[in-house]
This record gives sequence, C-alpha cells and structure tokens, in this order.
Amino acid sequence: MVYESSYESGRRPFLPDVNRGLWSQPTQFIYAGLSIAFKFDMFSISWYFLDQASSLIYILPLHFICLALYIVPLMVIQAFLGQFSSSGFISFFRLTPLFKGIGYLSLALNVVILTYYSVFATIPLAYFFASMHPTLPWGCEGFKKWAHLANEEEQTNLCQMRFPNITEDDNATDSYVDFVNHHIPSVMYFKTFFSNQELFVSSDTEFFMSWQLIICDLFVWCIIAFFYYKCRSIEKFGVCLRYAMWIMLSLLVLFLIRFSFLDGAGHVFSKIFAIHPREFVNGILASPMYTLTSFGPGWGLFITLASFNKFNADIVKSTWMISFGQVFIMTGLTALSVFSEAHFGHITEGNYYTSVDHHWLLFLSSGSVMANMSGANFWSMLFYFMLFLSSLVLMILQLYSILTSVFDEFVGLRDRKFEVGLGLITALCFISLYFTSNDGVVYFTALTSDASITQTILNLLLILIVCWIYGRERLQRDIEFMVEQKFSTWKVNILRFGAPLAMLLILLIFLMVSFYEHLLSTWVIKLFAVIFIGLPWIFVPGYAVFCVWQTTGSIKTRLKRCCRPTDWYPVVAEDRQRYEEAMGNLDITHQLNEITEEVM
Repeated sequence: MVYESSYESGRRPFLPDVNRGLWSQPTQFIYAGLSIAFKFDMFSISWYFLDQASSLIYILPLHFICLALYIVPLMVIQAFLGQFSSSGFISFFRLTPLFKGIGYLSLALNVVILTYYSVFATIPLAYFFASMHPTLPWGCEGFKKWAHLANEEEQTNLCQMRFPNITEDDNATDSYVDFVNHHIPSVMYFKTFFSNQELFVSSDTEFFMSWQLIICDLFVWCIIAFFYYKCRSIEKFGVCLRYAMWIMLSLLVLFLIRFSFLDGAGHVFSKIFAIHPREFVNGILASPMYTLTSFGPGWGLFITLASFNKFNADIVKSTWMISFGQVFIMTGLTALSVFSEAHFGHITEGNYYTSVDHHWLLFLSSGSVMANMSGANFWSMLFYFMLFLSSLVLMILQLYSILTSVFDEFVGLRDRKFEVGLGLITALCFISLYFTSNDGVVYFTALTSDASITQTILNLLLILIVCWIYGRERLQRDIEFMVEQKFSTWKVNILRFGAPLAMLLILLIFLMVSFYEHLLSTWVIKLFAVIFIGLPWIFVPGYAVFCVWQTTGSIKTRLKRCCRPTDWYPVVAEDRQRYEEAMGNLDITHQLNEITEEVM
C-alpha cells in the first residue's frame, strides 16, 4: 500500500482546495523564487562579519559550495513536497502526520517575522518621501537646516570634513575632527525621527515612537490590503510579480554600475583579490548566514510557492535557475554595501585616528553616498524605491504563503478567505507599530537571529522526516514519478549526510549572534521572542501526542501509523490515478475515499 487513508487511521481526511489556483506560467515560480533573495534581515546582522571589501571574494566560492552541499538539495526537497502535495507548509505534513506540529510552529514563526519585517519597507518609504525635498535632508546643504538639533557629539560628521565651517561650533576644526569617530548625516537624519535620541548603542533611552514611521507603516499595510483585495488569485499575483521582479533587477544592475564609479570603488577592485586571513574568516562566517536567505523569511515559503506549480513541472531545473539567480542578487546587494563602505573609508583615508560610524549600510548610510551624486534626489528616490518594492513584494509573498497554508489546512475558513486575510493584515499592522519605535528598529535583530535558529532546526527536522522516516527509496520514487526523469541516489545522500553538518555550523553561528543580540535587547524583545518564537515549540510534541491518541490500535501500531504517509497522493484525479496504478495500489478503499471527497 502506497499510502494510508485517513479513514483507516481515524483522523480527519484531507480535502484539497480546488480553488487555490496555479501559476499561469512556469516562469512565475522562478520569479517568485528570485524575489526571495531580496531578504534584507540578514544584512542587519551580518555586518558583524562583513566589514571589509575583500570578504566579498570569499563569499562567492563558499556560496557555490553551499549550493551543492545543501541549498539546492534542500530546495529540491521543499519544492517536491509542495508540488507533489499541492499544499502549504502545514498540510504537506500528512507525509508523516506525527510531525504536523512543525507546521503550526512554522505558522507562528511566519506571522511574527512578518510583523517586524515591515521595518524594511517602512524605512525606505520614509527616505523615499524625504528624497522629494528640493534639497536632500542628509546632503551637506540640507544638513544645515537641522544641524542645530543634533547634540554636541554629533556635530562631528562627514559634512564637516568637507566644509569645516558648516556650523558655529568652534571645536569643529580640521585638527579636531581627525581624532573622532565621524557620523554619517543620513544616519543622523534617521535619529531625528526619534527626537535625536542615541540609537545603535547599548544605552538606556526613553521609549519613543516616530510619527513619520507610523504613517509609513500604516501606508505599507494599506498597500498590502489593497493588493490583496485586487489580486487574491495566484494567477493575477504571478503577473504582477513578473513585472515587479524586472523592475527590481533592472534597478539593482543600474546601481551596481553607478556605485562602481564612486570615490573609493577602485580600492574595492584592487583589494577584492587580496588574501587576508581575517577577511577569509569573515567570509566563512558570513556565507552560511547569507545562504539561509535562499529560503526566504520564516519557514515553508518555498514549499508553498512550489505548491502552485503544475504537477509535472521540472523542479530540478527551476531550482538551479533560482539558486544561481539568487547568488547574483545577494552578491549584488552585498556589493552595494561594500562600495558604500569603501566610499566612506575613502573620505577619511590618510587620517590614522579617523573612522566612520556607519550603520545599516544598505538602508541608512547609503543615503549619504547618493547625496554627493549629480541628481542626488533622483538617485535617492530610485534607490529607496528599489528597497521598498523589494521588501513589499517579499511581505506579500509571505502573506500569501501564510493564508494559503491556513486555507489548505482549515476547510471551514475557505468560504471566508477575504475576511480572514483582511483580519490577519489588520492584526499584523497593529503589532508592527511597535517596530516604529526606537527600541523596535534597533533591537528587532534579536528576533531575526532567534528566527534563524528556528529555521535551521526546522530544516534539520525536515531532512530527518523526508530522508530517513519517509525514506530515500520512496522519496526518489515519488520525485521520479512527478518530474518523469531519474533522480540519482547520490543527490539524496548529499542531503542525508552532508547537509546536516552544514546546518549544524549555521546553527552554531546563529546561537552566538543571538546570544550577543539578546545581551543588548530590551525586555520587550525578550518577551516577544519567548512568546512568539519559543513557546510555539510546544506544538511539536503536543500535536504528536494528540496524533497518537487520535489513532486506533496499540501504542506501537499507533506510532507506526502516525509516521506513515496519510492521504499522500496528487490532488488532481488523473495524476492520482496514474500514481496509484504506477505504485500498484488499486485498493477499493481509496477509490471509495475519492468518491466521498467528490461528493463533499
């Protein structure tokens, strides 16, 4: 028997959602996979390891090693699970019902990540609107209008290095600024959102919410709600996604070309092939962190995206195309940060006691890079529009993944899809307002590191479930039946033996980062992490106990039944019939089960 029926196991049968839709073209899955690479939360914590230009050259070869070692095999497995089952990240666990609690854990993880991920759309939107001013607020001319609001320490900035008399501070002389840590005006401008309170330092500050960020955050969620109202079908969303990806990729290439002509860019090219032990270590530590970007925020997004494929789509070819495209995108985004850093280093070059205090290179600090370009407003608007659109697309993808998985699992909610979606968007909008505060925009990185730990553990569990409990032979059999081509044993063995070692290394790195982040974070962030990331782990053993209790038979029989596939078949009737015939499963029970589902 290929699979066990729900009626035999005593559990509720799986009823596929016939109205969930499919990608109208196979390339739309590729576009969706490429958009995952615009995942910016890694850039907010990986700057610990990527502070030199030469680290970039070490990331590329290490990333290609990671592609072969575990990224592509794991992406193929996730794509198989979604495409074969036509289900999201909860319902596909009918492969091994005992572990279905992981699906509910993933649901909680995805929701909490979506709340703080709005930061990456809100901040670029605020800077986009600020770029519409006749003079850029963080340019040296625009800086004069609000420089008096900064405190005494922040009077030493990059604008003063070019124009020492920009303020009336007598201490702002060339001889003085050579011995200080210079501040970047675009970062200082961000502090004006919070009444110039000190940010990005481990010091107690008064809790403050920025009205500018609140407005932008509400605007972001209103856009998402409007898009959900207009494009609830995956077919329409796929069309919009294609155009959005071409815009994002075009802008990325444009800025790569433009940033390569910045002052200090030559230093990057001259240093990029130099061998430095410290940068090599940085590359080793940063590369696994960036590779986690391949699977998007949260967990199970790639599974859900693949569930919209037609049953016989070539997931192996699509996955390799997505992987190489993601390498280009992540390398391009990293290169933008490296060029920005080199630009600031070029300004202070030759001053031994001078450094530049830059933060969030890709978001905040890059504003001052563009302030010195010809047509600064135009470049700044384009740059922050690219960041805003990239984050918005990924948030919508994550939202669709959550809702699709919920509707796949809970049949009773399918008739109220719009109401459920609008309610979730409203709740996410309300919670995300906390991340418009000074505490939220600084310490959310602790949640990012915690979420990355959970993602890595879930990937390890997925390898255990699919490659060991479900089994290598059955996995190969199903993939070969679905894609109608041979799937070699060595590919599965790489995932069974090589990938867990890489995952353990990634887990160790994120444990260290998370420990450091929580030392600096506030009690609210710690409480947030415990409630929304820690406590949901109860679902895993809790549902396992519930599953065993609900199944009939002795304890040993129940455990075996809970680990066997239940209702594991293609949802399309023709594909399901071919699958049963190919596997030699013509049991009348399953035919009756199919008739019952059609009647319901």
